[in-house]
Amino acid sequence: MNRYHLTNMPRCLALAIGAALIASACSDPVAPATPTPATPTVSETFTGTLLPLGIDTHPFTVSQIGGIEVSLTGVSPGASVGLGVGTPSGANCLLIDNLTVVSSPTAQLRGTATVVGSFCVSVFDVGNLVESVNYTVTVLHS
Repeated sequence: MNRYHLTNMPRCLALAIGAALIASACSDPVAPATPTPATPTVSETFTGTLLPLGIDTHPFTVSQIGGIEVSLTGVSPGASVGLGVGTPSGANCLLIDNLTVVSSPTAQLRGTATVVGSFCVSVFDVGNLVESVNYTVTVLHS
């Protein structure tokens, strides 16, 4: 074997190991564990009177990442209305999700709050009210 190859082998080996270490240091970082959403345990009930073409908004605060369930539990006289959940923006509620519902004891809207903070629930006329209605909304959250 050539003497030149024997004297350069440690240098080549050192370069190969260094390149491997640098390449492994450039790998993607490990993402933090996703928190387990808390089961909703805080119940809040909101009532009001909804006028034709009106909208009523009620704020609530989520203190833990976790489930949110919204139920329109009463409307008198009976009618279908809009029900939505979102985040407050001034005097308004920027809806994240909404749908047209009738009164029901089970949740019509379900989701997960992925952040803690201020949220809001809105009840609104979808264009079919001919008189004002009284309503009750229950929000279950963490």
